[in-house]
Parts: sequence; structure tokens; C-alpha cells
Amino acid sequence: MNGRSWRGDLFEYLERASALIMANLLWVIVSLPLVTMPAATAGLFAATVPWARGLPTAPLADFFGGLRRHWLKGTALGLIDLAIAGLVAANLVIFRLMDLGQIPALLSVSATVLAAGLALMANVYAWPLLVIQDWPLPELLKGSLKLALIRPGWTLLVAVAAACPLLLGLFLPRAVLLLASFAASAVIVNWGAWRVIRRYI
Repeated sequence: MNGRSWRGDLFEYLERASALIMANLLWVIVSLPLVTMPAATAGLFAATVPWARGLPTAPLADFFGGLRRHWLKGTALGLIDLAIAGLVAANLVIFRLMDLGQIPALLSVSATVLAAGLALMANVYAWPLLVIQDWPLPELLKGSLKLALIRPGWTLLVAVAAACPLLLGLFLPRAVLLLASFAASAVIVNWGAWRVIRRYI
């Protein structure tokens, strides 16, 4: 009995691990043209939602189903993220030319850091909500920001935890990035966001 139970747990773990690897590989392949990266990210989050919630997974069907249903809003969300990142980067370049001892400069730095932090925190909920709620984009953005402000500490913790697989992938063999890092990060975001989403939505 215990032997069968142990083997069943092992097979279930291997099945989930293989689903994670497949989702990661699909994301890498579909993201290669770069312009498809936001749509691929929507597919990745659709594929890892069941994984994060302990539900049966079908990575191939979930990935391409999520990509097909959410590619447009996913691309729009990706463009918004890119625009925010561009503005933050431009501000950082400008700040190097400013005297940071002046109050206006300090206020500008503080506003930029705050905006970047809020955007990062909102993304923790935006991508999971994209694939589990059929909301218009403005409502999606508003709901994501609201959830981030309701639980800021938890949201920051999830964001830091989700960054860990990506950072580790930079120092470990490149195969780790290809096989696991992106999907592992999406699982962490889905898992952490769901704890808040199910309570408030």
C-alpha cells in the first residue's frame, strides 16, 4: 500500500515537472520573434494556472488555448509594461545629469521609483487575471493595481520570489532557463496572486 502510494506520488510529481518543462519550452520557442513574447506570456500563465492551484494540467492545450484567447490583451499589456520600463529607464538616464541634492530631483527620483514599484506589483495580478477573468483591459489594470495596494507586503514578497528562478537561471547552466526558470516564475506568481484574488474577487 505504502509502496503504491509512494510510486503514485512520484509519478504525479514527474507528470507535473514534465508539464512545467513543456510550458517553459513552449514559451521560449513562441517568444523567439520577440514581438510574440507578450502573447506567449499569456499562454504561459494559462498553462501554469492549473499547476499553481493543484489542478490537472494539459500544458499543450492550455498554452495554445490561452495564447489564442488572450494574445491581443496580452500584447497590449506587454506594450504598456514596455512603455513604463522605457520611461523609467529614460528618467534614470536623466537623473544621472541632475544634482540629486536638490529637492525637485529627489521628488522626481521618488516618483519614478514609486511608479516602477507599483507597475511591478500590478503585474503580479495582471497576468493571472488576464487568463482567469474576461475583463476589458482598463478594468484589468484597475483591478490589478487595487489588489496590489490591498496587499502590498505580500505582493512584493511574491514579486521577489518570482524573480529568484530567473536570477538563478542567469548563474546556472543555460539549460535551466530553457527548461524551467520562466515557467517556475509564472507558477510562483500564479500561486501568490491566487491567494489574494480568491479572497477579494
